[in-house]
This record gives sequence, C-alpha cells and structure tokens, in this order.
Amino acid sequence: MSAEYKDIIEGCANWERSAQERLYRLFSKDLFKVCKLYGADTQDAEDMLHDAYMHIYKNIGSYTFTGSFEGWLRRVTVNCCLQTLRKRKNFAQLGDVPFIDQEESELETGIPFAKVLEEINLLPTKAGLVLKLYALEGWSHSEIAEELEISVGTSKSQLNYARSVLKQKLVS
Repeated sequence: MSAEYKDIIEGCANWERSAQERLYRLFSKDLFKVCKLYGADTQDAEDMLHDAYMHIYKNIGSYTFTGSFEGWLRRVTVNCCLQTLRKRKNFAQLGDVPFIDQEESELETGIPFAKVLEEINLLPTKAGLVLKLYALEGWSHSEIAEELEISVGTSKSQLNYARSVLKQKLVS
C-alpha cells in the first residue's frame, strides 16, 4: 500500500477534512459507477454514494491494511447500496421466479455493456441484484444468500433465471 493511502486512511480516521477530500477525489468516480449499478437513476446513485462515503469516513478505522483498499471501499459501497435497497418496499419480498435448470453459458456477443445493464435493471429486483453481485462483484452464492437473506439454492435459481431472461432479450 502506498504511503499516500496510509496518510489518507489515518487522516480520515482522525476526521481530517483534507484527507476526506483527497479520498473522495481519488475514488468517487469509480464508486459512483458502482452506485449507478444499484441506483434507480442518477440522483438515487448520488444519494447512495453520499451514504457510502459517510459510512466509509465513520468506519475507515476498521480497515486492517490487509487486502486491497480499493476492494474494501467497493465492498463497503455495495453494502451501503444494498442497505438502501433493503429499506425499500420492493426489496422486502422475493417474487416467485421459475426455476430454470440449464448449463451456465456466457454470452459472447458485441452487445454494449450499457444495453446489458439496462436489461438487467428491468429484471425483478432480487434477480437483478443476484446477477450483479455474482457477475460484477464476484460474490459467491453463499455470500449473496447471507446478504439478501435467501437460500443458496434461491440465489442459484435467481442467477439462472436472470441469465435466461437476459439471453432471450439480448439475443433475439
């Protein structure tokens, strides 16, 4: 880890405004992209980013200097986004999703990521979240199940369902 990061982390832990500003300037663009994955629109993503930074500033002292600092920031941000979604009514219940038992296959097309993300955002809430957490964040099914308070089997089923729907929409 660079000396600059250590200085920023220590400064933020001591609530130094200049360190907080440096942290924000270094990572806000990347963390905003994360928030845009989970937010309903730009304003929602901005609100999620604000909440994430408040949480980061408050808890940066818990960072143990093991593992990637960028990874820690991203994980905290994703968890804050999920916390925001959890508070919303449409996240409370998992809708019935048909179980689709098929081989996991990757789409190898030239479809722009923005189009894929647009279609992911049209999926039922939890199916879209499972897909984002699995495919974009690299979380395991057990991590997803614990965070979303669902079973591992439901996580797998949601992922298969999301992939199937995306494949139908993007390939047709």
